[in-house]
Amino acid sequence: MQSEKAVSGQIALTPVSTVRTVAAVLAAFILPGLGHLVLGKWGRALLIGLTIVALFVFGFWMEGHFFWPERSDWLTWFFSFLDMGLGLPYFACLAADKGFAVTAEQAAKITFDYGNTFLHVAGALNMLSALDAYDIAIGRKP
Repeated sequence: MQSEKAVSGQIALTPVSTVRTVAAVLAAFILPGLGHLVLGKWGRALLIGLTIVALFVFGFWMEGHFFWPERSDWLTWFFSFLDMGLGLPYFACLAADKGFAVTAEQAAKITFDYGNTFLHVAGALNMLSALDAYDIAIGRKP
């Protein structure tokens, strides 16, 4: 855990070791909230993890799907990048072949695009949480 030192009324943060920094960032990319857990930020880990998992669950509940990059469609590359930001949940679904196929019935549902958006936002938030874990680990923020 980081140590805090009072310096002229301000709190100076001490960075954690390089190994722990790398472990926290990699853990954050693997599973939502895990990077903060590595750094001992239990409350933040729980909040981030539950939020991203809720977005993931609601995304599938609303009939959303994951994207896979297609050579002829550049936009699928962008959406795939966002989806891959989820880390392990994305690759577990890829290995199980769940959540990638789209049926006409699924695409016709009103919630289809909302579900896709929830999944994209979950991946983007997980990437941001990994950056947040990095900032905490190097002592940039408490």
